Formats: sequence, C-alpha cells, structure tokens
Amino acid sequence: MKKIIFDLDGTLYQTKATILNAVNESLKEFNLPLINESILCSLIGKTTDDFLREIINENIDFDSLKKVLRKNEHRLVKETAVLFPDIVKLLEELSSRGYKLNICSNGSEEYINLVLETTSISKYFTNIYSSKNFINKSECIKQIIDTSDFNAVVGDTMIDIEAAANNNIVSIGAAYGYGDINDISKATFIAENPLEIADKIIQAELFYTLENELIKKNKSKIIGINGVDTSGKTTFTNYFSKYLSHVGIKNTVVHIDDFHNPSSIRSQGDNPIDAYYNNAFNYNQLINELLEPLKTYQSINKTICCLNLDTDKYENYINYNIDSDTVVLIEGVLLFRSPLNDYLDDKIFINIDFDEVLNRALIRDVPKYGLQFLDKYKNKYIPIQKKYIAEWEPFKNSSIVIDNNNYNRPVLTKCEKGL
Repeated sequence: MKKIIFDLDGTLYQTKATILNAVNESLKEFNLPLINESILCSLIGKTTDDFLREIINENIDFDSLKKVLRKNEHRLVKETAVLFPDIVKLLEELSSRGYKLNICSNGSEEYINLVLETTSISKYFTNIYSSKNFINKSECIKQIIDTSDFNAVVGDTMIDIEAAANNNIVSIGAAYGYGDINDISKATFIAENPLEIADKIIQAELFYTLENELIKKNKSKIIGINGVDTSGKTTFTNYFSKYLSHVGIKNTVVHIDDFHNPSSIRSQGDNPIDAYYNNAFNYNQLINELLEPLKTYQSINKTICCLNLDTDKYENYINYNIDSDTVVLIEGVLLFRSPLNDYLDDKIFINIDFDEVLNRALIRDVPKYGLQFLDKYKNKYIPIQKKYIAEWEPFKNSSIVIDNNNYNRPVLTKCEKGL
C-alpha cells in the first residue's frame, strides 16, 4: 500500500498566525515576556513541552501554562485556521492516484483532529498519528510505513527529514514552510509550493520502481541512462542518484561527457554529423580505465585524467571510488551502442519528441548563445540523434523507456521486467 506521511504544522496548515496569538495571549496571562514571530517560527514543529522550554526561563507552573495555551490555541484554530494555498487540490490528486495519506505530527491527537476538521480535510487521511505517543517521530513513522511498497514523508523541518532518513524512505521538504532552508536542503527532494509536492512524489515513485526492478530484482551494477540532447538525462540521473542515496543504496554517477575526445579528433572527416557520431567520445579510455576493471574486479579506486571541454586539454582529474556494493549510473548521449553495450547491465532510455528538443533549446541555450544556435540543433544535433536511433534502436533495446516530455512528471512507458 503506497503511503504518504504528512507533517501538519508548516506543511499543510499555516500555523504561524494562530500559534503566535495563542502563545502571546497565554504568556500575557502569566505576566511573561511576549515572543516575536521569527523565534516562534523557528520552533514550530516541536512538542509543546520542548517549545515552552525554549522560550521560558522563569520558574512557573508549566502545567497551568500549557492548559491555558491549549485553551487559547483551540479557540483560535476554530476562529482563524487556514491551509497553505492549493493544499486541497494536492490532497485530492494524491488520493485519486491511490496514495494512502497519513498525518504524523508532534501535536496532540485532539489538536490534529481539530485542525483537520476545522479546515475540512480530515476526509483525505486514512490514519492520524501523534508522535507524542512514541519515543520520537522516527519511531512513529516506522509504525506507519508499508515496507513492501512505496513510502514518502512530507514535512518542513529537520525532524521530518531525519525521520524519513532513519527509515530509509524518501523525504520531500516543504520549502514554503517554517523550517530552516539549510535543513530543508537535506531532503531527498524539495517542493517550493504545495502543488510541487505531487510532482516530487510521482518522480520518487518512479525511482522506487527502478530501484526494485533493476537493482533489487535484477541485481544490476552498471545502469546506462541515455537520451537525445535536452532530454533531461543528466538531471534525471542526478535525481535518481540522490534518491538511491536517501534509501541507503551506494551509487556513483559517470558522465560520458567527461570522456570526450579532443576537438582535433572530434572534427575528423568532411561531414560534421559523421565526424561527431564516430569520433566524439573516447570509448577506449572509458572501457580500459573504468568499465573493464569494474567488470573484472567489481570495484575500483582510481583517478582518471579526462578532457576539459572548455580548454580542450586533458586536465580534469576525476576520482572513481567504487566498491562491489556500489551501483554505477552512466549517463550521456549515443550511449547504447558498441562497444559500450557489453558493459551495461541495464539500459534506461529518456525519451522526448524532437519538437520538445527545440523548445528546450530555445529556453536553455538561446539566451546564452543567440537564436542562431537553434540551427546547430536542426542541422547537427538532431540529425546525429536520428542516425543513432535508426542504427542502434535504443527504444527497442532498452529495458526501461521513460517519457520525459513533461520532466516534472516522467512516465514509465516500457519495462521489460514485466510491470
């Protein structure tokens, strides 16, 4: 059962205004100094006890203060509770896609249910958990997840991110919430707004599928990731690598671009298309220094001197430290052909239409190089890719094909593993 575990405060619910007024009303009743907004925001997500210990030094009756705070907070929730924008739309989409939604919060069950009922979103959630009933949030989440299926935690603080990491599952950091941005950056993926959460969950579930089919079931060590220019293969590979790291799978990324030949070799021949197609990459260096040792010994610890494309000199020193438990993701253009095919355990082809290639070039390259750069795509890059596709049939010969025309929502269109 696919489960998404949401934090509440700062992720779904705009806690700030309500809790600030509730806390300051309560502090005023006890003749204590009021708290400012910035300090309060940094403490949202903590338990009530931890929250109060952070802001109060005086020797007071904590139980009485907590009782007053709870009364004020519950009253203000009923009067002023508001969700972040598009939360309902997010929950509706995730529910329609078959995800079972859960709440895991440091708030009390009474508080959680009050917020959900007041904001009319309780119907979307299968279960409600207060981590107050557990040692910590990590232990709470451990009880929620289904280890036989996809799970993800969505939250805005380091507490949420660490809870996901401790259970080897994906975390999605809500950057719009109250958590420190440096903490949020440690999440598997980051959502700048609530609707992006759905995008990140869809991407993460795809990576979960690839992990299970290629690595856990097929035991693939070297996975090739190929696509035409601007298909998003490098970004896809980097995200897949980050996903694997966050679920506890060691991996490293090899970029075929680091194994270009010098321009004197790349330009050999009268036809620029054939010249690049035949001479762009130093496959011998890649095979002799990296792939063949890996195939023979299953591990390598070596620094390889690669070409610097900007200077056209061999001066980029890249260390590859790969042991027998490390998955290698090798990505780049023109990848699924001889002599590299013999070294790839599995192949992922990232597919986009050639019209989309030009659209992305218009956005990515034209601002930097000028409109005439599109001619390079039309007259060189696209013809090279069409030649490659016709000769080596990467769609047919790949175990996985991903439609990446919408890079926020990649779609698995082929999996010869039986999905």
